[in-house]
Amino acid sequence: MKFICIFFIISAACFSCDEAPQTEKKLIAKDADVIEDTTGFVKDSSKILNYADSLFSGAYQGIFPCPNCDGIQQTILFTKEKTFKQEQMTWDKNETQKSSSGTWEKESDTIKLFQNDRPVMDLIRSGDSLFPVYISGIKLKSPMNYVLAKRTLAINNALWQRKEKAGIDFVGTGNEPFWSLEIDNHKYISFRLGDWKKPIFVRRAKPIVSSDSIFYKLKSDTSNWTITILPEFCNDGMSDYLYQYKVNVNYKGIRYKGCGVMLSGKSHR
Repeated sequence: MKFICIFFIISAACFSCDEAPQTEKKLIAKDADVIEDTTGFVKDSSKILNYADSLFSGAYQGIFPCPNCDGIQQTILFTKEKTFKQEQMTWDKNETQKSSSGTWEKESDTIKLFQNDRPVMDLIRSGDSLFPVYISGIKLKSPMNYVLAKRTLAINNALWQRKEKAGIDFVGTGNEPFWSLEIDNHKYISFRLGDWKKPIFVRRAKPIVSSDSIFYKLKSDTSNWTITILPEFCNDGMSDYLYQYKVNVNYKGIRYKGCGVMLSGKSHR
């Protein structure tokens, strides 16, 4: 199937069918993993609905068509402070990920995204979905091919909210095999595989914090292990929740990959 040759790159200049997309460099931790999403397309009416003066904070995600790859997964997180974080995952043999951020504002029925005061995208809303109509000043001929559906953030899960009330600052979870991780800012870090009778505990250690990761080096009994937390969107493959962190736990030579929720802003201090 042939698609329109304009697709979504907020951080780069626009391009057309006669141009190749501009490359963008981004430092990503070497052990960052890619977890495929099963996000489906949302069928919304093409009629644009009137809505409140401000966009509710939250995340939107979808898969855009791509002429030279299997698709481009787009994720945008809007905040009430009128900032946004965007991630773009290209699905091909050399899967690549790009991140960008900026500000947004509402003008009439249009949501406008800006980077360094430069307009990069105009979106319209229909039901619980968003559709880009302009990308870097170029009008899309078929906005309905570029659906961004509303996603529920994992931090709104009642289970994680109970963990927060119990004093837990960060939780991680993964599947195949199932595992769980808890970081208490004042007391301990625990890790547990699904078939263990009880988790292992270590005293909370001070992590190494960089611009794109939080890294813990730990020791329990005779085992050395590490935790890497990456501020990247993540889908656990088992629920409809969208996580804001990826987590890698290396324990006894085995890497366990999963998703995480920051329940407080103190876990890495």
